[in-house]
Amino acid sequence: MKWWVSVWAMEIRKILAYRSDFWITFLGQTTIQLLIARALWQSIFEAQGTDSMKGFTLPMLTLYYLIVPIGTRILTGENIGFISREIYDGTFTRYLIYPLSFFQYKTITYLTQASFYGVQLILLYTLYHLFYTDSAGSAVNLFTGLGLFFSASITYLSMAMSLELMSLWADNVWSLGVMLRFFTSFFGGGFIPMVFFPDWARVVLEWTPFPYLVGLPVRATMGLVTTPEILQGLVLMMSWSLVFMGLARFIWRRGQKHFTGVGI
Repeated sequence: MKWWVSVWAMEIRKILAYRSDFWITFLGQTTIQLLIARALWQSIFEAQGTDSMKGFTLPMLTLYYLIVPIGTRILTGENIGFISREIYDGTFTRYLIYPLSFFQYKTITYLTQASFYGVQLILLYTLYHLFYTDSAGSAVNLFTGLGLFFSASITYLSMAMSLELMSLWADNVWSLGVMLRFFTSFFGGGFIPMVFFPDWARVVLEWTPFPYLVGLPVRATMGLVTTPEILQGLVLMMSWSLVFMGLARFIWRRGQKHFTGVGI
């Protein structure tokens, strides 16, 4: 267990080493996405001449698009290339010759990154309810949403790991990571809430992992989900995690035979 603590501490130091760049990038990205989304939805509400659409008001959508970019960062953890970079530069060798579990190590580093963004979600959620609205935010909703985001990050990690390990054969897998992130945002409610999707699309997507990676945690943070929906989401995320983690382990076993250690 001690090595887990060491890995966690090392990742925290790496994050804080470039904290100025980190906060500028984070706040800039969050602010720009929020302003664009709010302006777009404000225009839609004005054009429709209504104060509510599909159960969402403009303040609710403002909170929705405040949570989405932070939640997406929780999901993506170490970001695209967190395995392929090590394969291409040769440092991947440590997982082959050191007494170190590849899957455990990557899970710890991934969740450390995710937890750092989780702290930011707590901060911005609190500030929103203090200064933007008159009502206080629910701590139960916030931590329910955080729990779902971390569960979703495990599912996303297993999916991303399966794609990243393809770099043991391919020269460039960056586009696969971009594709996964796009599918997660588009089909998961990152661009528009799932309630605005056609009924047939929601029925189909309910069997995929995507609606539970973004839409469910965001709505849980806002207090818009029921307990059965949460339980269903957890079961499906766990099922998909097992499927993709099994695939990742299969690729890992086969791919070790193709790794040449370039760059050592």
